Amino acid sequence: MRYQGIKVTLVTGFLGAGKTTLIHHLLEQSPINERWAVLVNEFGDIGLDGAFYSDLGVAITEVAGGCVCCTTSAAFQQGLNQLIRQHNPDRIFIEPSGLGHPKQIIQQLRGDIYRDVLLLSGVFCVLDARTLHDERYTKHAIFKDQIESAHGVVLSHVDRYQSQDFDAVDQYLSHLFVSSSLPVVFQSDPMELEAEKLDVGLKDAVTSPRFTNHSYIRGRDLSQSHLPSSDLDKETKKALNFSGRHYYQKQQDSMQVLGWHWALGEYTDSETLLSMIRLIALQEGVYRVKGVFALNLYEAVFVNVARGEVVSTVAPWREVSKMEVIGSIDEKWPDQVKLCCEALI
Repeated sequence: MRYQGIKVTLVTGFLGAGKTTLIHHLLEQSPINERWAVLVNEFGDIGLDGAFYSDLGVAITEVAGGCVCCTTSAAFQQGLNQLIRQHNPDRIFIEPSGLGHPKQIIQQLRGDIYRDVLLLSGVFCVLDARTLHDERYTKHAIFKDQIESAHGVVLSHVDRYQSQDFDAVDQYLSHLFVSSSLPVVFQSDPMELEAEKLDVGLKDAVTSPRFTNHSYIRGRDLSQSHLPSSDLDKETKKALNFSGRHYYQKQQDSMQVLGWHWALGEYTDSETLLSMIRLIALQEGVYRVKGVFALNLYEAVFVNVARGEVVSTVAPWREVSKMEVIGSIDEKWPDQVKLCCEALI
């Protein structure tokens, strides 16, 4: 039985910023004497993001169907408790939806239930600086909250920046943090973050009100902790265990998601797939596309789309095809996306 505190690293960022890419890079740096795990939330119901960590062999818990950030979210608490009880990790990465409210997540992590269990050691926001020129992002309350809550801002897609993009970062942060300390900005090409920087929030543990009454808890028995039951609710289990074809559409605030889940044994070819994905990426109102598409019994194409840019890789995969598209509430793009999806598989 192990006795030690669990550090938590929260990685936020708006739709398509690159959260999964950053966490994947960090997990590759996991010390051989530590167990790292991920709690990932998605705006949709299918439970897709875990597929993008499948090659690392780390413990993954997915909370699908809504926003883990809600302080009344039973699914968030249950998913986190399950991860702790089953895997007792040394560090947990939490990847909320790109539409997640980080301040509410932080509030829950620092609540009484987890006071003697978890230490939130760093909050990072992944930022594509090119979005700072787009009011669809800068005027979105969640976009601002994600940056405002961060100890560190990790710039993504730096290789595609112009000089004005770097200037925009300085100007935006200086305006946003006019009365408080600026977050640490991590800039590299390609995007990376050294594991030794993960605890950037601990330097403020004594003086910052964000860490009031919290210290690193050592030497308590997690198996005897006061964590409530960790059984996932029926709806979450249902969302994570589809067995056949499934389609859904849901809305939250000003955004909506369309999701597809195909049956085991249904395959596509990469040429048709990428052609359709490019058409979807061009639709006005689409913010985000993510999917894994089986080519055969043994491999699949993993597709990631943000700002109309399509990134795809072929990797081992033995499960079903699934995809989610997130965009603004609009009557036009969903119809076009549905037509494209009919030709996918």
